Amino acid sequence: MEKYSKENPQSKVVDIELIKKLYIYLRLYRYFLMISIFFLLISKVIEAFVPIFIGRLSQQMLDGISLGLTEKHILLNHIISGCWLILGLLVVSYLLDSLNVFLKSWVGQKSLFSLRQDVYQHILCQPLSYFDHHTVGRMMTRTIHDVDQINQMFTESVVPILGNIFLFICIFIGIAVVDWKIALFIFAVMPIVFYLTNRFRYYQRICYDKVRTIVSAMNTFFQEHLMGAATIRNFGLQMQSKTQFEAINKDHRDAYLESIHHFSFFIAGIDLLQNFSLILVFILLVLFNPIGSEFQAGTFFTFSLYGLMIFRPLADLAERYNVFQAALAAAGRIFDVMNRKIEDFSPKHELDKIHSIAFEDVWFAYEKENWVLKGLSFEVKQGESLAIVGVTGEGKTTIISLLLRFYDYQKGKITINGQDIRDYSLSDLRRQFSVVLQDPVIFSGTVSDNIGLYDPSITKEKIYSVADYLNFLPIIQRFPDGWDHFLGERGKSLSIGEMQLISIARAIAHYRSALILDEATANIDSVTEMMIQNALTKILKEKTAIVIAHRLSTIRDASRILVLHHGKAAETGTHQELLAAQGIYEKLYRLQFV
Repeated sequence: MEKYSKENPQSKVVDIELIKKLYIYLRLYRYFLMISIFFLLISKVIEAFVPIFIGRLSQQMLDGISLGLTEKHILLNHIISGCWLILGLLVVSYLLDSLNVFLKSWVGQKSLFSLRQDVYQHILCQPLSYFDHHTVGRMMTRTIHDVDQINQMFTESVVPILGNIFLFICIFIGIAVVDWKIALFIFAVMPIVFYLTNRFRYYQRICYDKVRTIVSAMNTFFQEHLMGAATIRNFGLQMQSKTQFEAINKDHRDAYLESIHHFSFFIAGIDLLQNFSLILVFILLVLFNPIGSEFQAGTFFTFSLYGLMIFRPLADLAERYNVFQAALAAAGRIFDVMNRKIEDFSPKHELDKIHSIAFEDVWFAYEKENWVLKGLSFEVKQGESLAIVGVTGEGKTTIISLLLRFYDYQKGKITINGQDIRDYSLSDLRRQFSVVLQDPVIFSGTVSDNIGLYDPSITKEKIYSVADYLNFLPIIQRFPDGWDHFLGERGKSLSIGEMQLISIARAIAHYRSALILDEATANIDSVTEMMIQNALTKILKEKTAIVIAHRLSTIRDASRILVLHHGKAAETGTHQELLAAQGIYEKLYRLQFV
């Protein structure tokens, strides 16, 4: 288990704060839950006292063997009436149980619908740094598996635990009603049952913690290796991947087998005590039976039923208590995410249009004082295009992350229209930029869906005109269903170039004040690069743009070019000016074209 990172410490036995937070999602449906519990308690009362009726009817049948024919006929009618009564009680108990199960499940699903929505939305609103330190598999576990664990708490632990406790009390009352002396002897066996139950609960909780941790690691492994399936095949790593999964799967199996071991020991102990209690009741009935009187077989039958019943709620209680603990642990992990501070989208200064962007002596480090940017300053005015170049690791993409406030800078100032960007709401700020990334994101949906992103203000006519403006129509016409061609997960059916073309069309269709291009022509073929270059030439003449590029051919028409070196602005000027200066830019250009 040391090789798997523990997600959080074990939760308290009963964490009141967590229960209060969960109750927020439950309170809208609390009356339905109360009705469900009421139905459950009535059902348990019937279940607990039916053995008394069955025992008395059995004794009456045995006593009636020596009666005359007339008395037997009267007794038979009485027994039949008693059987109908018992059957009616069992039917009522069944109906109440069914209503209880339906209501508690309905309440659970209604409550968890809201919880899952909130968890998903909260994760989406986390700062980008959160995603740097948390795996996708773990976040999926929070949204899906952990919420399902809480559903089990509503439907399979809290309400059934109350029912089992109430049933145990009713059974013990029933035993005392039949014979209080025997009830005392049976109660003397209870400490052994409590010991077995507590032992089982303790070890099962440890096993469940192991299983949950391994399941989270397994989800992460699946996500990483399935997304990297092409790389695994290219490097012939199928056997290594299989071996790694076998190790995780073996640990998962062993954790479950350990749980089964403790469960089998517990159940075997409960079965032994049940058999012992039946023998004990028989011996006590013989000892307490008055000399010369007949053995009370009906009473023994009642106690036999109670002997089988009294241990069942305790055994069920131990198992359901572990479900309760697992759900509390899942709730702890969920609210650990929910308690994290999200990005601040509250309204501040309004930002309708970008007239200028300025970096003023900006310093930034991802960790402590390992500075990526060191006193960077530049300005982009409306209608200008600024190209940023530099070798890998100089902080080009970091500039974009700071401008969009995915991270906040430590020193200096970034302004838009002369106002610090931290004075604008995040939604207003980001709504002003269209972004094209080096690795384009394609969602499951049609081509037009991926360009419009389900925005009702972007009509199909607008999408068509954008594609025509960018000369992308020949690409769209190659798809079997044209605009309605369905693109699978992550655009698997597309080339990188086609994905990038769709990404650029998306940026233009969502008309924004400024355009950001982050390595938009990286990793594509020369023909597609030419198409994108022609499109960019049009765009850069008409829009405020910041372009990050390794391929210097794509930025010749930029208004200005900024050369980053060691986190600072080493050179700035037009393409021709920088070539004439024979500095860093000229060397980079010569390396690419000479």
